Amino acid sequence: MTSVEDSVRNERKEKNMKLRISLWLCLCLVLGLLGPQTAGWQTTVSHAGEAAYVKTEGADLKMRSEPKFGTPEKDSNVIVKIPNNSVVTYLEDAGTADGHNWVKISYNGKEGYAAAEYIIKGTAPTAAPTAAPTATPEVTAAPYVEPQPTTVTVYRTKVSYKAVSVKAAAAKKNTIIYKNTAGKKRTVLKKGKAMKILGEKTKGKTKWFRVQYKDKKKKRKGYIKESDVKMNLSSPGAGLVTGVKTALRVRKKPGKAGAYYKIRGKELVLAKKQYVTIKKVRTVKKQKWYQIAFDYYGTPYTGYVQSKYIKLTKKKVQKKVAVTVLSQRDFEAELTAQGFPDSYKDALRKLHASYPYWQFTAYKTGIDWNTAVEQECVLGRSLISNSKSEAWKSKEEGAYDAATGKWKVFDGSSWVQASKEAVMYYMDPRNFLTIQGVFQFEQLEYQAQYQTTAGLQKILANTPFADSTFQYTDDQTGTQKEISYVDAFLDAAKDSGVSPYHLASRVKQEVVTGATTTSIAVTGTTEEYPGIYNFYNIGATSGTNPALKGLNWASTGDTYLRPWNNPYRSIVGGAMYIGSNYINRGQNTGYLQKFNVTPTGTYNHQYMTNVEAANSEALKTKNAYNGMLDSTPLVFSIPVYDNMPAVNCAAPR
Repeated sequence: MTSVEDSVRNERKEKNMKLRISLWLCLCLVLGLLGPQTAGWQTTVSHAGEAAYVKTEGADLKMRSEPKFGTPEKDSNVIVKIPNNSVVTYLEDAGTADGHNWVKISYNGKEGYAAAEYIIKGTAPTAAPTAAPTATPEVTAAPYVEPQPTTVTVYRTKVSYKAVSVKAAAAKKNTIIYKNTAGKKRTVLKKGKAMKILGEKTKGKTKWFRVQYKDKKKKRKGYIKESDVKMNLSSPGAGLVTGVKTALRVRKKPGKAGAYYKIRGKELVLAKKQYVTIKKVRTVKKQKWYQIAFDYYGTPYTGYVQSKYIKLTKKKVQKKVAVTVLSQRDFEAELTAQGFPDSYKDALRKLHASYPYWQFTAYKTGIDWNTAVEQECVLGRSLISNSKSEAWKSKEEGAYDAATGKWKVFDGSSWVQASKEAVMYYMDPRNFLTIQGVFQFEQLEYQAQYQTTAGLQKILANTPFADSTFQYTDDQTGTQKEISYVDAFLDAAKDSGVSPYHLASRVKQEVVTGATTTSIAVTGTTEEYPGIYNFYNIGATSGTNPALKGLNWASTGDTYLRPWNNPYRSIVGGAMYIGSNYINRGQNTGYLQKFNVTPTGTYNHQYMTNVEAANSEALKTKNAYNGMLDSTPLVFSIPVYDNMPAVNCAAPR
């Protein structure tokens, strides 16, 4: 017999069962209305679309259930992996996420999403069979991993510098090693004792080598006089011209009796700080002579100079390397390893997504941001056109006359002191991590693989140098030659090691005033300096007529092919000057030539005072690469300061 309690209990069970059935039916109805994608289902519903195929350079493409990458733990949203060249149906664009554009596609009856760059509309050249989908095993994968090539057939010339390391031996019976160049004795070595030269220092008239040697099986360091060392140059060393006011003459044989090299009656000279290769050491009448190798006008020479005029330096090494394209995961790791602050990363991610061959390196200045800004705001150091609005121009003492309402002109007729806000805006690298602005951070060494005639023609378009030629007398043969400006810039790049795009952009910035006009610096017709040219405005320091100052510099001296009495000598010789005095000393980007935050001559030795110049040149350089930006392995060195503001410095308002 059923009790009252049992009846109540059974009634409650029946009501609960009905409620569960009702809820289940409602859920089915809602999911049906929302559609299978909302529920995360795979669907076999077909839609009209366009024929397309997968193009991944060989890897399988992951079709996902939503237009974004998977979680860090695993590719949780992967529906299926589609073989390369497989036929798919393009359905629609699906927006942007994780630095990629996405599209919706259909494959073997299933719909999903894929990165747009791997879906090509049309018919595959050799379409692979569309195999039935197979279950994808669970694997642990990092976020953002999309099929990308790892090593590609794109190359660049990598320039690196090896520390000084020259094999040597003690030259005397009892060779003294000193603790320092003050003459404090450290130890005595036997003749022939091996050592390694790590650097040098000249004190008075004595050249000292810093060496490493072994003593009682321990590596030790000290100083030794040059006269007590026998160098072993089985591998050539590297040096810079030093100890001269401006130039160094080169002899054909060692010793003061050796004749100087001459070209058409004029002595061949090397400029101060010019890079040479040291091949041999000879001693003549107790004087040491280096046999050096160098290029002059693109022609290799070998000659002799006294060792006191050459300082050992880091060895320049050029190597052709294949470019590695980083996956998104590896790119993120590289950003962190480089030390880029988070405020840089979003912009760099976008550039990497569009141009995966590009490489970004952090140039860690080690300088406090506010200190750098203060130094670049020193009167006369950062100028801007007086035509700019008031917010861009400084009203600090010495820059502005409140009584007259006029700004002080520091250069030419219209260049005034830039405001602190303007300096901060142009100094903040984060403001220019765009497709245009980033080119002020491009490393400026010559890259023959992709710096071409076509690119130079783009830079020089709409200038007096476009499709133009000039005649000049060849210094080595004395013959009359005709050459295009484009070819002259390519010759300059080969002789100097500097990007021809940078050289042409610099000329365009410095001397071009219109499609058919230039400044007086390159006409060769000034009354004061007839027949003299200065394409880069070198020596054109600030003042009332800087161009004339530059022409005076171009007309005097004998380094860098001076006097520049024809356009060719100016274009090539000026490039050699820029290479020796800027690129090879660490100011190897447009940004660093305007804002010198390198350890050498910090805040001084700046090529231009125009605070906008680096960004302006960047646009010209970028235009030269148009049409091949996505396949060119450019390297950008981007400054990072200490204690930077949390957000980008805004443009003056």
